[in-house]
Amino acid sequence: MQNAAVQTFTVIGLRSDVDMSDLFIAGVIPGPVADEFVILKTSEEEFTRWAMEFDAPDADSAADQAHAYCQEEDPCSW
Repeated sequence: MQNAAVQTFTVIGLRSDVDMSDLFIAGVIPGPVADEFVILKTSEEEFTRWAMEFDAPDADSAADQAHAYCQEEDPCSW
């Protein structure tokens, strides 16, 4: 069986200020474009806008990695 090629995806969403492990994904974009979303680091009421790049074989896998990252990552470190 041949594995799918890995590429970079940018996952964009909202992270809950109440529970930083909650990530609500708005979209997954092919390519490393998270730097273009620096403006997203501003807060909304109860949510913080969020964008990060992940290497994955497809968009769904990148979204899964983003959820896992938010479950494990210290909210103050990003």
